[in-house]
Amino acid sequence: MPVKDLDRIEWYLNKLKIKNKDADDFKIFADVIDTSVLKTLYKLSNRKIITALGGVINAGKEANVFHALGESGEVAVKIYKIETSEFHNMEDYIAGDPRFTKVKYTKRQLIYTWAKKEFKNLERAFKAGVAVPEPIIFLNNVLIMQFIGVDGVPAPTLRDIGNALPELTDVDDLFNQIVKEVKKLLEIQLVHADLSEYNILWDERPVLIDMGQSVLLDHPNAMEFLRRDLKNIVRFFSKYGIKSDVNELLREVMA
Repeated sequence: MPVKDLDRIEWYLNKLKIKNKDADDFKIFADVIDTSVLKTLYKLSNRKIITALGGVINAGKEANVFHALGESGEVAVKIYKIETSEFHNMEDYIAGDPRFTKVKYTKRQLIYTWAKKEFKNLERAFKAGVAVPEPIIFLNNVLIMQFIGVDGVPAPTLRDIGNALPELTDVDDLFNQIVKEVKKLLEIQLVHADLSEYNILWDERPVLIDMGQSVLLDHPNAMEFLRRDLKNIVRFFSKYGIKSDVNELLREVMA
């Protein structure tokens, strides 16, 4: 990246009141930030939705998530990558969704639509009482939502907890809670479509995250995605002695 561009990023990051910025964080910021993202963050900052941008929560292939402070308290800032994203199958999750029939399939427009799609899915789920982060706002490829965690420390995923999970909760009850959340989604015609131990946080209860891929139940691949979600859950909990048949579980949640 040219020195001039790095200097511009540094100027904006200073304006955004970056907390605890170090060299590694700066590299991750540079990975997702271009001029349009800087302007988007600056607009959100001027509206006090973000008052201070903190450290990195998660650095993924498609997006980086940062901790931030806003007028409403702690928030999570998800910035979808435009230049380096690997959304090879993004169109499979957008095509067939009546909410997004006029999408122009340029890379930037796809990313913007993906951010909007995750916001809409979270909004629909949250209003129905599904355990998901509360969405706050989206703008271009930036999504602001409730931070799940305390004092900048994010709640762990089930994958992070691993073998310590039985020490924290009744695993059988946790399995049933997650199945209940899947049912709640189906009641509002949604399928998560990427559910696994990587996308479930433990915050004294399971919280479902990463809903950009979530599709309406009338999506042509909805049942395939639902079966995959359940298969992932059954696989994960089988390590803790919980036996469940995917086909039976599918009939149960669809009842």
